[in-house]
Amino acid sequence: MLKHNGRSDLSLRKKILISSLSTLLLLAIVMGTISVYIVGKLSEADSKIIMSQLCAEESLRFDNKLNIVKHSVDTIYEYSEELRNLDGGKDVFSADYEQHMKEFAIAVSNQTEGAMAVYFRYNPELVENGTQGFFWKRNADTGRFEEEIVTDLLQYNSSDVEHVGWYYIPKETGKALWMTPYNNKNLDVLMISYVIPLYLDNGEFLGVIGMDIDFGTILKEAHEIQIYHSGYVALVDLSERLIYFTNDGEEIQKEKLSNALYNHITTINKSEDLLQISNEKGDTSIICCRKLSNGMMMYVNVPKEEIVANRDSLMHICILITVMIFSFASIVLLRRIKRIVKPIEKLTEITKQYAEGDWSSQYICDTYDEVQRLSEGISQMARNTQDYISELNCLARTDAVTGVGNKTSYLELISDIQNNKDGKYNEYAVVVMDLNLLKKTNDTYGHEIGDMLIKETAKYTSRVFTKSPVFRIGGDEFVVILSGEEYLSRNELLKKFEEGMFYPLPNVPDVKISISFGMAEYSRENPDYESVFELADERMYQKKKEMKMERQD
Repeated sequence: MLKHNGRSDLSLRKKILISSLSTLLLLAIVMGTISVYIVGKLSEADSKIIMSQLCAEESLRFDNKLNIVKHSVDTIYEYSEELRNLDGGKDVFSADYEQHMKEFAIAVSNQTEGAMAVYFRYNPELVENGTQGFFWKRNADTGRFEEEIVTDLLQYNSSDVEHVGWYYIPKETGKALWMTPYNNKNLDVLMISYVIPLYLDNGEFLGVIGMDIDFGTILKEAHEIQIYHSGYVALVDLSERLIYFTNDGEEIQKEKLSNALYNHITTINKSEDLLQISNEKGDTSIICCRKLSNGMMMYVNVPKEEIVANRDSLMHICILITVMIFSFASIVLLRRIKRIVKPIEKLTEITKQYAEGDWSSQYICDTYDEVQRLSEGISQMARNTQDYISELNCLARTDAVTGVGNKTSYLELISDIQNNKDGKYNEYAVVVMDLNLLKKTNDTYGHEIGDMLIKETAKYTSRVFTKSPVFRIGGDEFVVILSGEEYLSRNELLKKFEEGMFYPLPNVPDVKISISFGMAEYSRENPDYESVFELADERMYQKKKEMKMERQD
């Protein structure tokens, strides 16, 4: 070592070593800081996404249950209207009308998940007393509906919501509605109800039909939802400023909303976002809300410390790795940085694609640490979301009654045929079908048998045309588009279709499948889909006339 003016000159080796270590230390600090920041942001964003999705999925589950009950009551209402319109209409005050209503309501209620009771009550001002109508309640042991004693409407004032609110509220509002939770003193049960008012042709109030749900059962289901470790779910009635929850899934409790919490929930309801709140003790929670179809709110509350727990853990690991990196040689250090940063960058890229709506990409790193578990969690989330979107797309393209393609999927296929990008539709044929005698079946046997006839028509058509798409484009109209192998054998298939169709509907021997059909092929004379369809439609109507003449003969 040389000395100049009392100072020692460092060797080049030491300078390089000091310079390298200084550079590596700075790089380690910078990379460590960046890693901690990125992991924190990704973990926080991921936690918010998970919580929002949990909230959305659970609210959808509750909405499905409510919508099932609403659909059942709507079905009973439509049946009541049909009874009045069939063959000149039944007398709405007759025992026969009431008996038909009761049988149909019980049949629908037995198939309605979550329904606790169903009822049809007359306006006592139009009948002899305040007890005319029926009330059936599901037996908790057998699961079947049993007749209960009806409440005498004349014994209670219209303001007595807990006894007769289910009757007077829809009467006063004049519209179908969900009632907010109330303690039904007739049954001593906390419930919610969906009720529809009925009117005579002259506009006079006839009565109500409705269905009840045990609100306690819904609250217990909400209690069983696992949200992180100690997060909980409650249901909120903003109109009454009440929040409902259960104590360990058993005791039903309700509390008045504070002004602050009411404002928080109202704010979230408008933005469908997450909100951070703190209590008097300084504990912070993240809340999320979704509006249910009955007007109530599903309220989710999770302590923030649980949401950020994974983020904090990952940050600590990143700091530890930064310290370890500086302890190793330059090559090991650089490899380690690359091993840490690359998965995070990839996760950032994947997360950005997810945020933009592209859920198709998948990435699972092999770091064998929390970053890998994070990537596995994000990938699983993407797969679940993609499956959910696929299921929704399938439902959007499938006819709800028959299970074949609906008008939406039919129009999409027409677009594909017109574009014909891969030449698949250089040859194709269109078969237009129309179900015969549907109106007669509906008038004679009821719309339930008519729906069975439509379903059986779809099943039969799908059995014959196994490799071609079948669509329901109207109430009793179907279309089959033949291409490929079934296009080549179209005449044989159509003959098979015609010969096998005249069989009775299962369990209804007097009703037989009868379908008018017409087929047309794509050709020079019919150079576009519209002309092919119109020709097939004309042939179908000609076939319908011939079949009608044969039936008359």
